[in-house]
Amino acid sequence: MPEPVPTFLGRVDDRGRLALDMPIAYGRHLQSLAGQFVECIVRKRRSRRSSQANAFYWAAVVTPLAEHLGYERDEMHEVMAMRFLRIEDCPATGVPRRKRTPKTDTAEFADYVDRCIRLAAELGVVVEDR
Repeated sequence: MPEPVPTFLGRVDDRGRLALDMPIAYGRHLQSLAGQFVECIVRKRRSRRSSQANAFYWAAVVTPLAEHLGYERDEMHEVMAMRFLRIEDCPATGVPRRKRTPKTDTAEFADYVDRCIRLAAELGVVVEDR
């Protein structure tokens, strides 16, 4: 089994310089790779949704709506995700696609859940407050 690849976090200052949160650990890791070719990826950090937000989505939104419409929970989730998280169809096959909910950040997931709640309301399902 391959060893997990560490992730190093930091912040870019106004002058475009990177300040790492754990510079000593970063330096040690680089030293362990001495003489090897490496790949460096720098991207904006994405905030992830909380487990509480995820639990609310499944318990208060997906389950009641699924029960109301006669779907299984996973089917209901898929229906809502295809409706509200659609992306372009696969260019090679034309198969419809959607963004996966774990790939959404906090704001995207909150917007998605709000849209699901509005759909539930339109269908006569009351979603309990958060």
